[in-house]
Amino acid sequence: MAKHELQSFYEDFMNDLENEISRTSPYEAFLEEYLKYMESSSSPIYVEYYRPNLNIQVDAYSYEDSERELNLFIIDFDEFMDQPEEITMTSLRELANKAKKFYTQYKNLPIDPSHSINDLLALLKDNNNLVERLNITILTNRYYRTNKPIDISLSKDVAIDVQVWDIDRLYQIISADQDSTSILINFQEEFNQSFELMKVPQPQNQLASPNNFDCYIGFISAELLARAYEKWGPKLVERNVRSFLQARGATNKGIRDTLKDDNEKDLFVVYNNGISSVARSGSLDHSSSSFNLYKINSLEGWQIVNGGQTTASIHSAYKSGIDLSEVFVQTKLTILHTSNTDSSMIAEENMVAKISKYANTQNKINQSDLLANTRYMSSLEHFSRTIWIPAQDKRKAESKWYFERARGQYMVDLNRRNRGKEQTEFKKEFPKELLLNKVDLAKNFMSWEGFPHISSKGGEAAFTKFMDFNKSFWKYERNNDNQLEELEEMTSSMYKMLIARVIINRKVQELVNSMGLKGYKANVIYYSTAMLNQLYGERINLEEVWNKQSLSDRWDNVIKEIAQKTLEFLRDSAGEQNVTQWAKKEDCWKQYVRDCKQQLRYIV
Repeated sequence: MAKHELQSFYEDFMNDLENEISRTSPYEAFLEEYLKYMESSSSPIYVEYYRPNLNIQVDAYSYEDSERELNLFIIDFDEFMDQPEEITMTSLRELANKAKKFYTQYKNLPIDPSHSINDLLALLKDNNNLVERLNITILTNRYYRTNKPIDISLSKDVAIDVQVWDIDRLYQIISADQDSTSILINFQEEFNQSFELMKVPQPQNQLASPNNFDCYIGFISAELLARAYEKWGPKLVERNVRSFLQARGATNKGIRDTLKDDNEKDLFVVYNNGISSVARSGSLDHSSSSFNLYKINSLEGWQIVNGGQTTASIHSAYKSGIDLSEVFVQTKLTILHTSNTDSSMIAEENMVAKISKYANTQNKINQSDLLANTRYMSSLEHFSRTIWIPAQDKRKAESKWYFERARGQYMVDLNRRNRGKEQTEFKKEFPKELLLNKVDLAKNFMSWEGFPHISSKGGEAAFTKFMDFNKSFWKYERNNDNQLEELEEMTSSMYKMLIARVIINRKVQELVNSMGLKGYKANVIYYSTAMLNQLYGERINLEEVWNKQSLSDRWDNVIKEIAQKTLEFLRDSAGEQNVTQWAKKEDCWKQYVRDCKQQLRYIV
């Protein structure tokens, strides 16, 4: 990465952030901007809890009750820094220890009813065994040059993990060219190496295996894998649902330790689960020494769909000078033999998603990643690139919404264009404020449709429910001829109505922000939007919202009254419960409708 490229990205990032800071605090705006890249499964609650005399800091948190995971966020943000400066491992460890100290000392911290951290303190104090994993995430606009893991210890009963999201990590995400199908690797010509795999026999009864694929198993040289990653980098793992950009955690530490130890190198293939990969086609030579042994000369569209962290860790060891010439990685290769036809692309999408899902059953996988390539998501992406927003002043349309099917897609598109006129024209056609990702779309949809408790659970829960609601647009059924058929086709009108729901949600968010309500802002927005539809949905025309790209100002006072009542209800009805956890329950929504609907019906 050239230094000037990072500087250019940093300037754009800070300029975008400056617009967000105008409507909220700098730290909260910084958190929201980073979350767009991270696609967090839950929505962190911004608390800005800072006790310098105790060396304690927590800027945001979320709690996953089903996983018993506590996520603490630390923000290191300098809004006056003209260019990104380096942050050291020592500084990062100090920041991580501030969050760790909060967790180890929470029993002795005074409960402050006026502070939003009180909810978390109450939750933790109610049950000492509530947390099985503590995740500390540091967000910084500096860059971490060494990228070494931040290792801190905790009690044996609670696992701890520290992640660092620096400005360089964001840049890596958006700068990766996402057109992985263009990769053509000729192993012999490029690296003077190849590898051999055994072909798994196909069933003699082809009706039992309707998919057009070949599967090969065996091993690949760790050095060859590292050299391929050295050249192609993130392109090789774009369809891997795991985060691979920073080698961290016990798994990757174990990989590094094994590769460093000359006495254990030969055991790497025993300890490690290896990689699973797919390709669209390949040049393979049948070996005369075995009926099903093949030499892999070249592969087109090669993608590692499971084992991205293994690959990145091996590459890291290779870069540090560790001899990998006698280290091997077990591998499974599936050649999908796909073409550009719709049915072939469907088969590829389904196959890759299932390989990723089943190969990763030991890990928590985001459904939004697995379903990003469905025809429904592709249709939404297509409509967002082709449907113009109606002009409001009788001139020709100039802008469109930009739906991000994959994380960082907007910045990838932007950076493919030359700086200056080309990028200016792109931003005019696709303004940054009209950028929409799939989990936000899901949360906006679910809140309007009367499921604010689902939206309160976070992006992944909302996305799962959203896809279930709209399953007819992406699932298939087999007809009498055993051919896959679409159940229902997505239309441009449906796309516009989805965007209308987003516009309404954003209007509610804007008004809630202007009210300066303290605490539970995300929950207030979801519940207020849901109640607005419950009470006045028949009087709000979604088509009109799309045409005007706004909700009429005549609803402003109504929304503010609903929002104020919502906050009061959430606080009062929770009782001794954690308010945020209470808002995730269907009983909370049902009680809200029962207790408040009649009171709010007459505010117009």
